[in-house]
Amino acid sequence: MIKSRFFRILSAILVIGILIILGYNERDVKILPSYRTSSMKDFHLTHREGSKVKWELSADKAILPIGNKEVFLESLSLKINRTPEIFLTSGSGIYEIDKGDITLNKTVELNIKETTFTTDTMKYNSKDEIITTDDEIKFNGNNFLIEGTGLVAKTKQQNIRITKNVKAIFYR
Repeated sequence: MIKSRFFRILSAILVIGILIILGYNERDVKILPSYRTSSMKDFHLTHREGSKVKWELSADKAILPIGNKEVFLESLSLKINRTPEIFLTSGSGIYEIDKGDITLNKTVELNIKETTFTTDTMKYNSKDEIITTDDEIKFNGNNFLIEGTGLVAKTKQQNIRITKNVKAIFYR
């Protein structure tokens, strides 16, 4: 008797569950715009001023959320067309569409001629043409190693400044 009652209750629950699943209507689910995305592989963006290319951004993958003003990037590189050319590479980053700013994350490497800067994060302000970070930085060249915290690089003036705790080693 108890087994029979248990079997009837279990059967009723199963039937109700099946009816709920069959009656499920996808239109009842509301997806917020920030959850809908598009993505693309081999993303490339060129920023021009007149006929001159100011900078080029490339990424292995770009995620473009609907309604947002940012593009999330994976394995990216940024080439700033100045003399000398500046190359930034990173594991991930964000391109802000309205401002044109680019934030690089996950171990950033900045290369100018034969020198290399490494840090955890870096931001490029494309309007003012300034590269900044507040993180620890290492600056390697053929005959030197400079370490410190924070960096401000003005690409127009070709001026680079490490802001705090600067330590330098020069080699022959």
